[in-house]
Parts: sequence; structure tokens; C-alpha cells
Amino acid sequence: MKLRESPSSENGADYACDEPDCLVHYSRSDGYFLNTQDQLLIKRAPIPPHQYCSKDRYPMYLLEVQPSQPSFRLWRCPKCNMSRCGGTLI
Repeated sequence: MKLRESPSSENGADYACDEPDCLVHYSRSDGYFLNTQDQLLIKRAPIPPHQYCSKDRYPMYLLEVQPSQPSFRLWRCPKCNMSRCGGTLI
């Protein structure tokens, strides 16, 4: 994902997927979201992942995945840097 300026985001910036036709964005205040108003696309697209920090309730971002272990997900809180892997705080 690349950093992009966004007037709709709380801190004026969000991250956007680089792939063509990818609508997934991430902002510190909203977490992952689909950047479209097209209700048909929203209904057809998979729901973006959401994890929230148990310490401060900020939306976490997906820090790492491992193709060799498809169920592995490492999440990080942008505010306090707490990490979570498989539901366990690290």
C-alpha cells in the first residue's frame, strides 16, 4: 500500500492498494475500508479485515502475512505499537 493524501481522513492521509481495480484503503482513524460509493461493488467485494487494539481501541493494520502459512496474520496498532498474532497480544 502507498501513502496518499486524503481530505476525508482524520489525519489527512490514508494508504491505498497499488493493484489495478483495488478499492481497499487504510486510515488510522477508520482502519481498512473500500474507497467507493458504488453499493453494487461494496456488496460484491469481500469485507476488509478489521482488528482493534484492546488497549486503545484504534483500528490495527496488517503488518505481515506469510504465504507459506495462509492463516498467519500479524497486526499492529498505529497508536501504541502493540501487536497481535492469531488473537494473542504480543
